[in-house]
Amino acid sequence: MAQEQDTQHALMIPWGHFAQEIGLIPGIEAVKLNQKIYEHTPQAKVIEFFAAILSGVKYLQDISLAAHPLDKDLAVAQAWGQANWADYTGISRTLKQLSWAEARAIVAVLEKVGQPFVQSELNLLRSLKQTLQYDGDLTGLPVSNTSRTYPNAAYGHMSDEIRLGYQAGLVSFQCPTYGRMWLSVEHHAGDTVSCTQAEALVLAAEKRSGQRPKRRTDLLQNRIEDFVKNPRTCRETVIWPAVGIGSRGAGQSRCTCPASDCARNARRKVETRPGAGASLCTSRKGSGNCPEKR
Repeated sequence: MAQEQDTQHALMIPWGHFAQEIGLIPGIEAVKLNQKIYEHTPQAKVIEFFAAILSGVKYLQDISLAAHPLDKDLAVAQAWGQANWADYTGISRTLKQLSWAEARAIVAVLEKVGQPFVQSELNLLRSLKQTLQYDGDLTGLPVSNTSRTYPNAAYGHMSDEIRLGYQAGLVSFQCPTYGRMWLSVEHHAGDTVSCTQAEALVLAAEKRSGQRPKRRTDLLQNRIEDFVKNPRTCRETVIWPAVGIGSRGAGQSRCTCPASDCARNARRKVETRPGAGASLCTSRKGSGNCPEKR
């Protein structure tokens, strides 16, 4: 007979069972964390930390000191595959002792669990023949201006104010099912500005989604190699509007200068000599890189 239990975190029950179903909890438990075990394993405390985030906990101490503390809710603990929860102080020590390698291993589990959902939405976009639209920007994460304990925090623009805190580099994409799905997040100091993170946001979006535009850099490399070997034969035909100086209805003139000259001189003037019917392609008045008459 099933035992009835009261809970103040009812939504956490189905989320816990869902976390077990998609492999999140087994994945975290399989990560090797080099820490001592007393009553709770370090993996169990990491799972409790994730559950606390989903429950809306703003500060770590609220896990134990809130009006309805999560660590006293056995029904939620069992739904998340745990016999009971640890105190917030134990979670704090575990998180502080994590190495960067261990943290990256935990992130890898999160990405692996979430990737099928990302791929499902990408496939749906493709079947609907809709474009893939990314959204990448920095979002301020302010902390107390009087705090001295947050590492790498700095003053920066956050919600139209100068605040102490961090900037989170968030990348998402628009999807049919959920409206928006998050792909990645990277924390930076509070004085970081968006223009310095544009490339990183693009690379993060392409890495997580597995999609990238066809930049055709291989074809460009072939063109460069051909030009280096034989620059005289690598000529482009560029049509420029003729400037009719003494030549009515001159139409268009063709520039057959080397491709390197055309690239360096995007705006050219075509001078038509009166009565001669010939034109000269120049980049500056009176002189030019392409002194060919035609």
